[in-house]
Amino acid sequence: MDNNFDIAVIGAGSAGFSSAIKGAELGKKVVLIENGTIGGTCVNIGCIPSKFIISEAFSGSGWNSIKKGRDSLVRTLRKEKYEDVLDSYGSNITYIHEKAEFIDRKSIRLSGGRVVTADYFVVTTGSSPAFPDIPGIRTIDPLDSKGLLFIDDLPRSLILVGGRFIALELGQAYARLGVKVTVLQRSNHLIPTYDSAISEGIREKFEEQGIEVITGTTLVSAENKGEVKTLVYKSGKGIEEISAERIVFATGRRGNTESLNLDAAGVEADRTGRIVTDRFLRSSNKRVFAAGDAVSSPGLVYVAAKEGQTAVQNMFASSPEALQYDAVPEVIFTRPQIAGVGLAEKEAAEMGIKVVSSKFRISDTPYGQANSDKTGIIILRKNRDTDKLIGGEIMARDAGNMIQTLTVAVEAQMTADDLKNTYFPYLTAVEGIKLGSVVFDKDVNKLSCCAG
Repeated sequence: MDNNFDIAVIGAGSAGFSSAIKGAELGKKVVLIENGTIGGTCVNIGCIPSKFIISEAFSGSGWNSIKKGRDSLVRTLRKEKYEDVLDSYGSNITYIHEKAEFIDRKSIRLSGGRVVTADYFVVTTGSSPAFPDIPGIRTIDPLDSKGLLFIDDLPRSLILVGGRFIALELGQAYARLGVKVTVLQRSNHLIPTYDSAISEGIREKFEEQGIEVITGTTLVSAENKGEVKTLVYKSGKGIEEISAERIVFATGRRGNTESLNLDAAGVEADRTGRIVTDRFLRSSNKRVFAAGDAVSSPGLVYVAAKEGQTAVQNMFASSPEALQYDAVPEVIFTRPQIAGVGLAEKEAAEMGIKVVSSKFRISDTPYGQANSDKTGIIILRKNRDTDKLIGGEIMARDAGNMIQTLTVAVEAQMTADDLKNTYFPYLTAVEGIKLGSVVFDKDVNKLSCCAG
């Protein structure tokens, strides 16, 4: 066997595949090493199964049917988008299913004893959920998102600790499946980085659907009480407790780097186990790059793929590329959807940017009235001094598609006037982005039908 490669990629998820494919396209000899299931988090235990469950829950399917469909879809996409793609590159990418650890700055040892050397490495080992460090946490058999997605039987009651993507998406979906759901959040608002109108809007929707939402809490301890599991927490009312059959924690993640022996390679990691990189994705060892959830960047699969590709390009580029994260869109797949991009108002203020916001309810527009959208909200932000759009948030039926228009506008550094003077088709959801630019200066209720 050949043990010498141009590039060794550790981790075969989205970032790892992107790295390996880019290396092969550049004519490099690549080895891709994975200790777990090929495909990583997104296809196996994250995006794909969760979005399938959400869709099926709202279509009225039962849990047994959902489980079969979930497993079939995961197997199909893992084969088509990972295994078959890997096969298509033939000998250009060597795939090894073993555990890897560094033994020095340019070598790794595999669990089978083989030593592999490379000119460059890319660490794309992802991350794992981290449970809070409170007394009794292990006694209650806590679930993370994977445990909930692949649970055999639905519990009668469920507490989801957290107030962002995982807690909101899965909380609503499992409530739809007949589970009594409570969302317990540390901050005073759900999705605390978003405008309070979005936070309150989705809270109202949840409560209408019978989901209890408790905010402003600090976890104290956990314990079993008969057939239920109990969390003790502190709130504005004092010490309280809440019980359910199962408790799911969506409260943070740690980088999967503990077993890599990073010290031997001279690679620095932060307190969450994520590799510290410069703006070109290089670690403290310039032979070692990192991407995806193994670094502290937006934890999104499309960001991971871009980082993996960019890391390899930067290995050989005379002018390496520094990735920018100013216009990364994110979507929470609740009903209605929630999406955001760019700077939150607090972030902008901390950067010394004077912010002007526009905000309106979709129900105040002809589109909203024609489509009976009573809950939608659109918020845009601009730099007061330059008129350039810097971000915004949307809560709407189709927020995930709508946010891309605002993403392009922020990325292109368009001004509110640029957007205002762009044609948008009438009576479409995305026309709301144009209305947002108009509403900086006008009351939405004083606009004619076509935003005149």
